[in-house]
Amino acid sequence: MFRLLLFTFSLILLSFFISCDTNSNSSTGLKSTTPTLSPSPKITKGMELLDQCISAHGGMDNWNKFVGLSYEVESRGKSLYQITQLKDRRTYSKSKDFELGSDGKQIWVKPNADKVPGKSASFYYNLDFYFMAIPFVLKDPGVQVTYMGKATPDDQAYDLLKISYDTGVGLSAEDLYFLYLDTTTHQLKILTYTVSYFDKTNEKVNTAKKYLDYQSIQGIMMPTKLENYRWIDEKIGEYSNRDRVIKHIKFYETIPDEKVFE
Repeated sequence: MFRLLLFTFSLILLSFFISCDTNSNSSTGLKSTTPTLSPSPKITKGMELLDQCISAHGGMDNWNKFVGLSYEVESRGKSLYQITQLKDRRTYSKSKDFELGSDGKQIWVKPNADKVPGKSASFYYNLDFYFMAIPFVLKDPGVQVTYMGKATPDDQAYDLLKISYDTGVGLSAEDLYFLYLDTTTHQLKILTYTVSYFDKTNEKVNTAKKYLDYQSIQGIMMPTKLENYRWIDEKIGEYSNRDRVIKHIKFYETIPDEKVFE
């Protein structure tokens, strides 16, 4: 009888210690769990509007069908041909004065960089492509989208999106872009931006681009004219007479000759 009572008491003690150990582990597990933070309403709204904008421009699925995009840009009496590999962003440009490209590792120029407009060939080489490929390139990793409410830069109301970048994304992670979307069609109408390539602290917007004369190119809505204006106190300023007219836009499912990037 004594042995039976001792055995029963031992089982009770064992059950008690197992229960305590389980509760302790469970409690520890709960404490180590990090709660998932939901995005703010402005970020959620921004992402929704960006998706609506991309849909209005032809949709991400359609864009992803293609591996190349080429066009010709005319500005101030000069013409520039450019083709970009959409998946890895290798780029080739040609004008009567120079050839400029990126082979994925380095940026190269022929005959020399002095022929390239602006301060830097590294800054210039994909500038037109980025303007042409918005809003689709805003789905790249490391892009942050925030809804900034309604804005009236030219006495018409737009939905305003602010685009920023995670640290280390691209050559100018400090850049900011502001997209002004038609509130009905969600199409991109005005773009403003900062340039941090030459000054990481620069947050000043000086220029506004109006996206005009959209055409459907193989199912993608592409602007065929970009008008430049001064940007003063969050408003469209005077016309700067620096239009960019885009012609011969073409998407490729296979790039004819990838040696041009070398």
